[in-house]
Amino acid sequence: MIRLSLVSRYLVIGMALWCASAGWSARADDTVLRLAETATVMVTPDELAASLRAEAVAPTAQDAQKRVNEMVRDAVAAAKKIDGITVSTGGYNVWRIAGTPVDRNERWQATQGLNLSGKDGETMLKLIGDLQQKGLAQGSLGWRLSRETEHTARKEATKQALSGLRGRADDAAEVLGMKFASFKEVRLDSVTPPMQPRQLTSVMRATAMAAAPPPSAETEDLPVTATAEADILLKPR
Repeated sequence: MIRLSLVSRYLVIGMALWCASAGWSARADDTVLRLAETATVMVTPDELAASLRAEAVAPTAQDAQKRVNEMVRDAVAAAKKIDGITVSTGGYNVWRIAGTPVDRNERWQATQGLNLSGKDGETMLKLIGDLQQKGLAQGSLGWRLSRETEHTARKEATKQALSGLRGRADDAAEVLGMKFASFKEVRLDSVTPPMQPRQLTSVMRATAMAAAPPPSAETEDLPVTATAEADILLKPR
């Protein structure tokens, strides 16, 4: 006759309660398999995003700010006249430029950012070219996925990752002489694709050339990736 110590009895009871609360019905000959599967779908970007900035240098802070305010005001007004373009303003900074031994005159510089986005690339590029000609400096320009497109692509990538995970579980079960029972726990993750700033053709301040062409921004498909990890219960056949 086997007698259990008080500690052993509590241990056995505790393990039983834990298994019951966790929903585990695994037997001694069951196997828990841990797998991870990653899937990637390639998607064509459908939104062009740009950042520009208005800059001015003047003898006084008031003059510098006045010029920046006028540039940004006109740029925002021009963007709002075009359907399908979203415009917002960025950070505003003003600082003093100290004189030098060669030029002792003190100057002030002011700058403010401007953000644009839209799905009509041709219209966006024309507007950006016009703003460059009005003195705004280009910061970045690139294609990206809109929220709706990224959401749809992420769902498809997740679906493919889960399907691949189940397929690998069946393959592993067959090799082990077992069969798939259930997913005990599933963890999902996804990676947001970056914008494509490398396709920017013009990144410098616009010159005074009246007939300067607008910038160019070509696109290529972007990857949207999802990863599925799971603890899988396998049972004997």
